[in-house]
Formats: sequence, C-alpha cells, structure tokens
Amino acid sequence: MKFDDFLFTYLGEMGKYQKIQFLLVCLPTIVVSMHALSWTFASVDTPYRCRLPSDLPEKEPYYTPLLNFTKCTNDADANVPISEYGQPGITCQYDRCKLPNNETCSEHIFDHSKVEYTAVQRWEITCDRSWIKATIQAAYYVGQMAGSMTFGVLGDRIGRKKVFFLAILIQITCAYLIAIAPYWWLYAIARAGTGFSHPGIFVIAVVIGMELAIYFTNYQILHIVIASPALLFLSYWWLVPESARWLVSQKRYKEADEVLQKAAKINGAVLPENWWEQLDDSSASTSKDGAVARKLTGADLFKTPELRKRTLVVFFLWPVISMVYYGMAMKANVLGGDIYINFIFAAFVEIPALFIVYLLIDRIGRRYILAGGLFIAGACLLINWLMGDNVQLWMAITQMAFTKGSITGVYAAIYTYSPELFPTVIRNTAMGFCSTIARVGAIAASYISMWIAEQFGKVFMIIPFGIMAVSAAILTLIFLPETMGKPLPESIEEIEEGSSYRSSHEMQPLSKTTEETTETA
Repeated sequence: MKFDDFLFTYLGEMGKYQKIQFLLVCLPTIVVSMHALSWTFASVDTPYRCRLPSDLPEKEPYYTPLLNFTKCTNDADANVPISEYGQPGITCQYDRCKLPNNETCSEHIFDHSKVEYTAVQRWEITCDRSWIKATIQAAYYVGQMAGSMTFGVLGDRIGRKKVFFLAILIQITCAYLIAIAPYWWLYAIARAGTGFSHPGIFVIAVVIGMELAIYFTNYQILHIVIASPALLFLSYWWLVPESARWLVSQKRYKEADEVLQKAAKINGAVLPENWWEQLDDSSASTSKDGAVARKLTGADLFKTPELRKRTLVVFFLWPVISMVYYGMAMKANVLGGDIYINFIFAAFVEIPALFIVYLLIDRIGRRYILAGGLFIAGACLLINWLMGDNVQLWMAITQMAFTKGSITGVYAAIYTYSPELFPTVIRNTAMGFCSTIARVGAIAASYISMWIAEQFGKVFMIIPFGIMAVSAAILTLIFLPETMGKPLPESIEEIEEGSSYRSSHEMQPLSKTTEETTETA
C-alpha cells in the first residue's frame, strides 16, 4: 500500500486535523506578503528640493519662497512655469539636484505634508543616488531566489517543520533589523534576508494588508508593525508537527506514528498497529522493471524537441509575468492617480480576478486564460501610453484595475499550467527552475519601476511591459498545447510521442502533485 492510499483510507482526504494544520500554515503568508512590497511605501516618492546654505538647519517646510530657485532646470532656454509646485506663473533656473552655482547639492528638504518620514529621506536617495532605491527592492528578490534554491533542498534533508520554523526566525530577525538599520546597505541586506525566508514559508501569496501604509507614514514604524505579528508564529514549534510524509520517507516510523495518531484522534479515526509494515518499500530511483533509472537534470529539459520548445516558452513566460505583476505593484500610480488609492484598489481587484480564473480554468482551458490575461494586461499598458499624459483619473484607475487583475489571473493560472506541461520524472526540477527564473523578472521590475521610470519617465516602463506581455500571449497560443482534460505526462517519451494528448484519458488531479511541485517553487 502506498502512503497516500494509507492516509486516504484511515484519515480521509480533508478531515478536521488537516484543516486546522492548513489554516495554521497559511496564516504566516499574510505577514510575509506584506514584506514583499513594503519598500514601495517605505520609499514612496515625495517632492524635494536642494537645501541651500541660507536654509536653517532645522527641518524646513518644502513649499517656501526659495522653491522658485531650486526646482527647475539650469538652462536659460528651458525655463518652465512651476504652477504644478504651488506658485503659478513663476519661473526658475535651478533643478532639485543642483545649487545656484550648478554644484550638486548633498542635502535636500522634503515635503512632509503627506508622508512623515521615508527611507529615501533618511539616506538622501535622490538624484544620482536614486539607483539605491531599486537596488534595495532587488535585494529582496535576490534573497528570494536564493531561498527558492535552498529551502527545497533543506526541506528534504532536515524536515518541513524545521525549515518552516527556521524561515520564520529569519523573517522576524531581518524584519526588525530593517526598521533600525542605520545604513542603506544594511537595510538592503536585511531585505534580502526577509526575501530569503519567503520561499520557506510560502510560494504563492496575494499581496494584501498594505493599506496599513496609509496609517503608518513613518517607514520605521511601518516595518515594526509588519514584523511584530510574526512573533505569534514562534508558537508553531509546538503547534505544527513535522510532515508525516517526510518522516515516512526517512523511515522514522515511530515519529510519524505519533503525528498520525494525533491526527486520527482529532478526526475520530483509528489507525492499525504497526501500519508502516503495510507500506510499499519502493524507491523513486527504481523503475517498474527493477532497473535503476538515470537521475534527470535540468539539461534534460532541452535535449528533446517538444520538451525544449515548452521549456523555452515557459522560461520566457515566468519572468515576464513576474516582472509585470511586481512592477505594477511597486509603482501602482504609473498609469496615473494616487499610489495609495491605486494600490488598495488593485489589491481588491485580485479577488474577483482569482475567482474568475477558478470558474474558467476547467471550462475554457489554461492556455486561453494565460494568453487572454497577458494580452489584456499588455493592451491596457500600451493604450495608456498612446493616450499620453492627459489620462483622466477614472480611466487611469480602470486601466490599472484591468492590468493588475489580468496579470493576477495569469499568475494563478501559470502555477496550474506549468506543472502539467512537464513530465513527472522532471516536473520537480522544471518548477524549481521556473520559480528561480521568475525572480529575474522581479529584479528587473525593481530597477525599471523604481529607477528607470522615475528618472526617465513612465514610458520606459509601460512600453517594455506592454510589448513583452503581448509577445508572451502570442508565444503561448502558438507554441504551447492545451492541457485541460489531458492526463499528466509521466515520461519525456510521452511528451515527444504525444501520448499526453489522448482524449480518452481523464485529467489526473493536480492536488496529488501539489506538494511535489510547490516545495521547490
């Protein structure tokens, strides 16, 4: 008897015990998801000007009569009105990065009317130092990439519970360090640490809870508020048991029996004595005919034509989807409007978007949802660019809603679609690569949205995002097959010979491979 069959026979598919454990494991994802984009608000863009020698050392108001000397360009033929800064009809000569003698200024005065205190203000992340802003966010995704490659291996070696608890400890430590970090580079290292802990706690999380940023406009207080709830999860060392599946795989049957006996008691079930003696003592490295199978590697994804085609397209899709999703979240006002209102509205839009995917994914198929969502997101971005800077607020919010909702649905669909495209013998490896390469897109999004778009204009974010999203949609329709209602391919031979498309077979439930495909994502 296989271990899965044993569990279903004696404990059932989803009893009371399983539901409790599932809820406990899901709760930390709320806190982790807040960390992912907290830098968006800790570094929110606020107007600033050079601090002149005549300014008092104390905190100066931003809107002072000196503004007309410090906000425009140094070229006489490029003088512009500064009515947008509160003083209609006045022109000026000097920009916000230069003093009157065209010398780069080392200190700035910021507008505190909406935001009390940001990391940008603390470390003067302005002008030629603006690259630091993108680097700090990119550090999170670099840490996340390292965590994706580390925690999957650790989970197999030391157990799921220890990895989960270790990730929580790392998250708490680094999160508090973020709030008190005296230097930006130490802040970036701590951000990388929180990113590293991310895969150890969860793989997929919808960005929620960041409306807290409206009430906590001091970036240090914001980070402390986000970090503190995680202290509750230290109790998980006693509440969440080790994975019985992992204990069985390590032949630690007595410990597995303690976990399952507790589960059986809560579920009102009874386990047979010495139940482990009923299990098949089989090894995944042994084939059906008893021969030792060759261990496949990432290189095998590119050795055969059909699998190579799928791999190349999917490896393009993941970073594009990640780039657009996180880019739109990090710069929620890129299409116009207020960053706080847009972010919250875009977050709420994700709920119906995910519900629509849930309703349609087994009706119209994975491929059409993926291609359709990518095309809608790309089209909205390109339309916004064509409309120029005169986009009305309601139109900007609508375009943001469709873009974020579409890319959210695509992100959900790709997690279902990708495992179905790869054979069982190498599915785990393929998904590990997908998760890792997706971080490349997130890192690119950090620099594009937080540096390039702010320095050179939103067009340098909207056009690349729009073109790549539409291109990904086209590649999906041309090169990827539909997997809805098809059996999961077991071997590379099935992929190449087309046996995975036999309509006479029913689709195998993906839930039975969820643990396999998500532990390395």
